[in-house]
Amino acid sequence: MKKRIRLSGLSSLSLAIIAVILSIVIVAGLSLAGSYAMDKNAPAKSGDQVSVYYSLSFPGGPVFESNINGTPLNFTLGTKAMISGFDRAIQGMVPGETKTVILTPDEAYGEKNESLVKTIPLNEAINLVSSMDKKNITISFIPGYPCPIIEYLPPEGKYVRYLFTNITEDSVIVDMNKPLVGKDLQFTITLDSVIKRAE
Repeated sequence: MKKRIRLSGLSSLSLAIIAVILSIVIVAGLSLAGSYAMDKNAPAKSGDQVSVYYSLSFPGGPVFESNINGTPLNFTLGTKAMISGFDRAIQGMVPGETKTVILTPDEAYGEKNESLVKTIPLNEAINLVSSMDKKNITISFIPGYPCPIIEYLPPEGKYVRYLFTNITEDSVIVDMNKPLVGKDLQFTITLDSVIKRAE
């Protein structure tokens, strides 16, 4: 048996407050429901929620990152959630469209910071790697890079990246730039869907 809420014992003021609260909830619900709408034909623009598939490579090289057979990438255009060139490439596309673009470093991950490239003693590099918690290490293999990239999440919670090259008996060059900086990047992008923000 369902329990009924008795309102007869409530004062007029209480009933008025309940009525106001209910009206706010209803209006807010309608507003949220109507703030976005699926549109299969209109071009994507800033403020729209988009779902995309992509593959990434260096121009003319093999693909080293892709979500084509996986989960689409979902984000809102124009919010700086993605690199600027990727965001800009999607604007104007319609669902089902595929395009290939080549982004320069200033449209992607920026130029290489030479101050993050240093020559250190080999023993120092060995001690550095040995001190890392192995559970927090990710090793990435990217075509075109001379060595694997080590990504480490220290206790402070901010990823640090190391690329060790030119290893000799006495020293090693360590590059702490983020992967893909200073590189032209080729993206093939398919726009899966657009949810338009209501005007």
